[in-house]
Amino acid sequence: MSLINIVFLMLIFFLVAGQLAPPQDREVTLSEAATEDRMPPPDALYVRADGALYYRDEPITAETYLTEHSKAGDEAGQLVKLAADKDLEAGRLLEHVSALYKAGAERVVVVTRILRE
Repeated sequence: MSLINIVFLMLIFFLVAGQLAPPQDREVTLSEAATEDRMPPPDALYVRADGALYYRDEPITAETYLTEHSKAGDEAGQLVKLAADKDLEAGRLLEHVSALYKAGAERVVVVTRILRE
């Protein structure tokens, strides 16, 4: 078998087996938006329907999230992607947004799904 065939097979294997972004939290069903630019929610901060805040399937607080990301050199302090469950009460969502700003976030973006007609 020639070397190009082996390289091609390895490429196909890594495309199928690899994961480019962390998966969306399975406990969260995103709310829907009629129009906006598409932006996938990889590495987003998730708020479940019960109001609990999760990051990569681990419970977390706004302060801890921003502290850990600022130590890692991430730009989480500049932009926080917050994906909230559609059944979450608006008041609870605003509490989390407020807590993120108080913890040092400069900008918080709420991630939604696009409605398809």
